[in-house]
Amino acid sequence: MVLAAGYGTRLLPLTGRMPKPLVPVAGKPMIEYALDRLVAYGIEEVIVNVSHHKAQLVEYLAGIKSLRFKISEEPEPLETGGGLKKALPLLGSEPIFTINSDIIWIDEGPGALERLAQTWDDAKMDFLLLAQSKAKAVGHDKGEDHLFIKRENTIGWNDADAPYIIAGIGILHPRVLANAPDGKFTVKILWHEAMKQNRLMCLPHHGKWFQTGTIGDIEKAEKLLPVVKL
Repeated sequence: MVLAAGYGTRLLPLTGRMPKPLVPVAGKPMIEYALDRLVAYGIEEVIVNVSHHKAQLVEYLAGIKSLRFKISEEPEPLETGGGLKKALPLLGSEPIFTINSDIIWIDEGPGALERLAQTWDDAKMDFLLLAQSKAKAVGHDKGEDHLFIKRENTIGWNDADAPYIIAGIGILHPRVLANAPDGKFTVKILWHEAMKQNRLMCLPHHGKWFQTGTIGDIEKAEKLLPVVKL
């Protein structure tokens, strides 16, 4: 599932006329970077939640023939947790990748999606989150990442790369949504519950990572993207 329903207020005035996932970064819509990675990995079906300027986004997705899309419509953005719960009927009963639409990642060595899938242990995990070295991140907000990424729940922790931030890519099992509230809420509520049960794990990313949530972040990414192989 690609999370794509937010207002994108930090990207105004661009998001006054288009949905945030369609804002261009280095010549293509930011969501396309994630979709390209999913195609390369072999994913065939993607759920996308839509709300703000949803008609534009649905039309764009309809033009992509390399993937089948299921659309989860939200009358208003329901935040990360609410968007996942609203889409629950579409998610099935197996673990799924979840990806934020405002991130771009470049793999060095085995891909992030492959490494996440290989690391997933259904008996021990409800969430497996990709973590990114904060010092090597391009574009990131101050947040509560340190509450979720700790030495004891991070597979392959490296002191030289710490502290880590949440990279906006991961695997979750839909069972965590069964008793989740309806309406707006952040997925961090579910992360906290999983941590209490030692069922939230993290995996450091190997490669470059960009967040494109502000115009400044996009400008930084565009200076660096042309010099790396996408």
